[in-house]
Amino acid sequence: MLKKNKKKFTCPLCDRSFTEKWALNNHMKLHTGEKPYKCSWPTCHYSFLTVSAMKDHYRTHTGEKSFLCDLCGFAGGTRHALTKHRRQHTGEKPFKCDECNFASTTQSHLTRHKRVHTGEKPYRCPWCDYRSNCAENIRKHILHTGKHEGVKMYNCPKCEYGTNIPVEFRNHLKELHPDIENPDLAYLHAGKNIFMTE
Repeated sequence: MLKKNKKKFTCPLCDRSFTEKWALNNHMKLHTGEKPYKCSWPTCHYSFLTVSAMKDHYRTHTGEKSFLCDLCGFAGGTRHALTKHRRQHTGEKPFKCDECNFASTTQSHLTRHKRVHTGEKPYRCPWCDYRSNCAENIRKHILHTGKHEGVKMYNCPKCEYGTNIPVEFRNHLKELHPDIENPDLAYLHAGKNIFMTE
């Protein structure tokens, strides 16, 4: 079932290739939905594909930032955050578009850029037909065009509170609803999930 081609291990479901078999095995969990590594923080129910992803997540609970930049003193909570940060110093842009000369420091920026070529617009305004290739454009549309006066992007699942300021919403959850699991993550999901199209 697994194809090996030019020392690359290729996913039979989506054709992504990896140089190591363990990387392909981890990738296959994306297709199966398997997330065997559970966060051990009390009241947290998040699970992850890999141990390293779980450990990175665990640091969101502890606030630990042990990955230090030797050039400027930046402290990151994950190795990935430090790697991403160091590209600001080196100018490295390892994520390259295969359709044009665009290159980026992050995979997410490249993914967003590729939508320029495909025309894909996976984000939509929940209050009108406006669609975009990135979530930030939806936020700008809602907050700054004046088309949706009075609309609140972040709405509390426990009470009638709503706001357009993420940090205010996070603080509201922490102070008034301490029983909500992972308020630091919940406020991100509140602002993000409403935009994704089916």
